[in-house]
Amino acid sequence: MSGRQGLGSMLIALAATAAGAHPGLHHDIAAVCEAIEREPRKADLYVDRAYLERLGEELDAALADLAEARKLEPGNLRVAAELGMTYSALGRDREADTELTAFVRNGGTAPTFAERAKVRVRLGRLSDAVADYAAAIALKPDIEYYLSRGALQESLGEHAAAAQGYEDGRVKLGDAVTLDLALIRVEAARGRYARALALIDRQLAAAPVKTDWYLRRADVLAAAGRAAEARADRQTALREADAAVEASGSGMHLYARARAQAALGQTDAAKRDLEMVLQKSPRFADAREMLAKLATAGNDKGMKP
Repeated sequence: MSGRQGLGSMLIALAATAAGAHPGLHHDIAAVCEAIEREPRKADLYVDRAYLERLGEELDAALADLAEARKLEPGNLRVAAELGMTYSALGRDREADTELTAFVRNGGTAPTFAERAKVRVRLGRLSDAVADYAAAIALKPDIEYYLSRGALQESLGEHAAAAQGYEDGRVKLGDAVTLDLALIRVEAARGRYARALALIDRQLAAAPVKTDWYLRRADVLAAAGRAAEARADRQTALREADAAVEASGSGMHLYARARAQAALGQTDAAKRDLEMVLQKSPRFADAREMLAKLATAGNDKGMKP
């Protein structure tokens, strides 16, 4: 396996493993330390240890190992890739861009292209970031890459390109609610209401609890100027939510009912449900935020002459 392929495998594994959740991290580092003692002139071993140190957020130690690896083997591309990832984790974005570019110029991997995309977003180079996500997708179709690229395209006003990207993701990856949600959003934004409604109806037919989908359809109908149909869907959403709350009384179902109530202008009822949600789940951030917005809106209304 080449150095670049080896790094790609490591980075892909990293994408699925949170740093704090790596069960054998210290054991792995110890094993690499032993290997370095046996072969202290082998640059790849220092890169291996730097990768594991980055995984454990020991970033200064990782940089020290990468400096040693570069001294031992200046042309080792794995050093450039791992330096780029480490600089990115440190927020040293210009240095990260330089190192990642040196690596991807010689082929690259999906994770390194995606990391450079994140770096370039922070540097304000949004079009370049879109291109990097496209390169990552070409190497490894991944839902997060599709969503990140699409969000950037939307921010740039490139709604048609974003929609095409989400459609491509749906073809390549199969059913994915998050891609449908993104596509519904962008199709509604560019006035393609029939397409947005068709996507919603497809999800609505399969959803065991339909409240959120009726609310989404109501929003699209309202944007299309179909106010009476939008109100009818909001009333249906509230009936669905009432049934779900009666069946389980869970915080999520209460939150969904509050959203339906708020959409119908039933602010006091929505506040009561949100207060009940927060009694059950004090850390439910969306419920707390919604309650604060309703309270603010109520105060502003009360202040008007």
